[in-house]
Amino acid sequence: MSTERTRETAALVTAAQSGDPEAQDALIGAYLPLVYNVVGRALDGSVDVDDVVQETLLRALDALGGLRAPENFRSWLVAIAMNQVRAHWHDRQAAPGAVEEAEELADPGADFVDLTIVQLQLSGQRQETARATRWLEPDDRGLLSLWWLECAGELTRSEVATALDLSPQHTAVRVQRMKAQLEAARVVVRALDARPRCAELAALLGPWDGRPSALWRKRIARHARGCSRCSGLWSGLMPAEGLLAGLALVAAAPALWDKVLAPAAGTAAPHGMVPAGSASRPASSPAPGRPVPAAGHRAAPGGRTPSRSQVRRRRRIRRRAVAGAVVVSGVVGGGLWYFGTDPGTAPERATAAPTAGAHAVDHPAPSAAEASASALRPPSASVPASPSAAPSKKATPSRSPAGKSTPTAARPPAPRPAPSASATPQAQPAPTGTVAQVVALVNKERAAAGCAPLTEDPQLNQAAQGHSEDMAARGFFDHTNPDGADPGRRTTAAGYAWSTYGENIARGQQTPEAVMESWMNSPGHRANILNCSFEDIGVGVHDGSGGPWWTQNFGAEQGG
Repeated sequence: MSTERTRETAALVTAAQSGDPEAQDALIGAYLPLVYNVVGRALDGSVDVDDVVQETLLRALDALGGLRAPENFRSWLVAIAMNQVRAHWHDRQAAPGAVEEAEELADPGADFVDLTIVQLQLSGQRQETARATRWLEPDDRGLLSLWWLECAGELTRSEVATALDLSPQHTAVRVQRMKAQLEAARVVVRALDARPRCAELAALLGPWDGRPSALWRKRIARHARGCSRCSGLWSGLMPAEGLLAGLALVAAAPALWDKVLAPAAGTAAPHGMVPAGSASRPASSPAPGRPVPAAGHRAAPGGRTPSRSQVRRRRRIRRRAVAGAVVVSGVVGGGLWYFGTDPGTAPERATAAPTAGAHAVDHPAPSAAEASASALRPPSASVPASPSAAPSKKATPSRSPAGKSTPTAARPPAPRPAPSASATPQAQPAPTGTVAQVVALVNKERAAAGCAPLTEDPQLNQAAQGHSEDMAARGFFDHTNPDGADPGRRTTAAGYAWSTYGENIARGQQTPEAVMESWMNSPGHRANILNCSFEDIGVGVHDGSGGPWWTQNFGAEQGG
């Protein structure tokens, strides 16, 4: 962390220690993505990730007064996160019924590896490395969660050592051992992906249940070392630290923002844009006469308190229902962005769902500390968001139009030549309709970024207009409607056979210029608008009470 960022963070921590609620909200909001990535990767597949993240941040807030060196906040917070991870492991091993609930602990809908691959659009050896992390023991996964962030530039080695409560020398030894296990796991991934599969390996895998484990990692890696056919899989492995360098953080789901920030504030979640290197949380205002929904879980029917198992099942079902992936700051595709607002500020939301196999350049996102100062800046004024009629969701890998639950590789969209800088643009008549004006403004921004213009598509127009009208009619503001239909389903229903899609929504801006300015000032929405993989666009606008309601749908057709 730079000296300037350290000073900014220390000033924010000092203000939070003095009881400033805005500073406390900004501090928690700025570091939630970092904690989510530490815990999520360490507890990959556990439905308790959100609970551990929430407990970490609330414990940090409660103990903030005892932090003597505000400039050490980040390392102190990461150490708390790792303590909570270790406590979770211990509790799960000691808890009665842990064996019976083992099936619930591995949640395919919340798999952090899949989220990482889809959100960051990892391909090649980067994707291979992410998949290999499933084969590590819990202790090594915990270490990996810190080392991954060290390689990505989010943590320093001294912070990793502090979190592990080890000396830097001992930490280096642990890291080397973990890297050896990770390398073996990468070979395991290669061996299982090879087609046709080695006959000897197929025979060895006879009793395997299909779940990654340390035992089977050792067996498959041992086979790959001694097999004349598989031994070549060990060659060509790029150093993992180079593959992970500069990767962005995985975006936390909107439900987690509400769950963490609402209890931290003591009432409803605070408003404000919190672009902490990954994503910002949604801000929603209750309708008149309606209470603010409690953060976390719904009450059981009849007022009964749901059991821990019921809560896990509901959270798992809710996660699996979400097909759209989210856009990460600085990374095209993969993450769900919500633009939180102050009272009187128009909300916007953006999502994109590229296929996991799509090739893209991975760009670094700003660190969490960099966003801490900007989190206190009030955004421009317009209308507040209304509560969504659908429950909050956790991001999951995108689905294909056919409804497959796992991401599949797709042909990357054909590249379009960027407009020549020396070309003299021909004069075009000014667009008159609202939709045409939005499309023209989008293409103006894309031209400045070197992307080809988008073509207005009647099917995407239909999908966008339908969603704007539906949001106004049923009083929700979300990418997924109360029936569970996400942008991919709506786009498919309109007849558009997409290979990739994206969506931006907004409410309250009165002109095309105003809504475009809001979208371009939000990293997630801007990423959709400037995604050179998109080829077509549709725009829907509905004027009504509390509006206008705006929707942009982006896409590229299959085989296009």
